[in-house]
Amino acid sequence: MIRIVKPIQAPKILTTRGTAQIQQDCAAYDASPTDYRSGEKTFNIDTKIYGAESVQQALRRAQYHKCCYWEDKKFLATSYGAVEHYRPKGAVQQARGQKKEYPGYYWLAYDWNNLLFSCTTCNTKKRDLFPLRDNNARARSHADDIAMEQPFLVNPAVDNPRDHICFRERDPEHLTEIGRITIQVLCLLRQYLDEARRERLEELKFFRKWVEKQKDSTDPSIQALVREMREKLEAAVCPEAEYCSMAMDFLETWLHK
Repeated sequence: MIRIVKPIQAPKILTTRGTAQIQQDCAAYDASPTDYRSGEKTFNIDTKIYGAESVQQALRRAQYHKCCYWEDKKFLATSYGAVEHYRPKGAVQQARGQKKEYPGYYWLAYDWNNLLFSCTTCNTKKRDLFPLRDNNARARSHADDIAMEQPFLVNPAVDNPRDHICFRERDPEHLTEIGRITIQVLCLLRQYLDEARRERLEELKFFRKWVEKQKDSTDPSIQALVREMREKLEAAVCPEAEYCSMAMDFLETWLHK
């Protein structure tokens, strides 16, 4: 997971149709808060607004066409992705297995600051989970202040994930309690991710070992290959590269020797 810098200007559909829909939903809640708090009434969140192509494209570009949580690019090639709400829109859970609370953050359903793009698996794993340090401080409606919340989940568009999660070889490890819960909520140790990171790490190890072995060669053709492989290693830690956070922890010290 890497820091994501989104454009300040939100896609137009969010500031027009999205803003109008938020106003309607807030008015509906004000007219019948008890029904929405009980779950008897729910909001009809419009996927065509927050999931519009313009929104998806803006998020994908900002994220270097990677899942916001586990940095994979393959899901984009197969349309295997979804607009993700950092604060869940329909309902919320403090922890997996606990009772859902209603409503979710309906007033942020079309808020540019609340949107990310993730693979469908991460989106499904997270679903309504949004743990806070103190669940009693949770904003329950648009009248409450989300600034009072202390989320136990990394927001890559606000936080620097590397302050909370690092890598030992291919395995993510927490540096903070926020990092520990983020790894748990998103299931970042699941088997498919482990296999994908292992393949990438083995490739990086091969390149590094080859460069170390051949770096003193006087053969011009070998030196050309050394430069090429070193360039590949340097590219691996760039933000647009898959699993670059893992590569940073594996290569950064070596690259700066």
